[in-house]
Amino acid sequence: MSTRLRLRSAGLAATAFFATATVHAADLGARVAYQLNTPLPFADFTLTYTGERRILSQKFPPGMVFYDFRVVSPQGTQTVSWSAGTGDIGPVLFHVDGKAYALELQHSDKLGPLKPNELVVSRSQESAQSRLRPVSSGSK
Repeated sequence: MSTRLRLRSAGLAATAFFATATVHAADLGARVAYQLNTPLPFADFTLTYTGERRILSQKFPPGMVFYDFRVVSPQGTQTVSWSAGTGDIGPVLFHVDGKAYALELQHSDKLGPLKPNELVVSRSQESAQSRLRPVSSGSK
């Protein structure tokens, strides 16, 4: 077999291999490992952890750590920031194409404690407005 034919055959085999390799979307509601700047494909969007930042405050001297994620979909790009804040660990809500999603770190309402490099994304029936707590007027 000539060198040219062997190279062509090897090229076709490599093309066939890469053409059959598919990227599977991460499952909603499941634990997913994440790392810095590594895209995680979901069915409707791609989620990428872009890093953490600390916001200092005089009211809360230790400051709050925010974990930032970039959400890319056919509708555009948005940044979603998750934080335990002052200790209330809960999901952060975001929307893609009119659908609400919840991003959980550290603890999942359904799956329990999460490892430091794990997250859970699930569909949410809540809207961002429904998570706002009413402010008491102080008079009764």
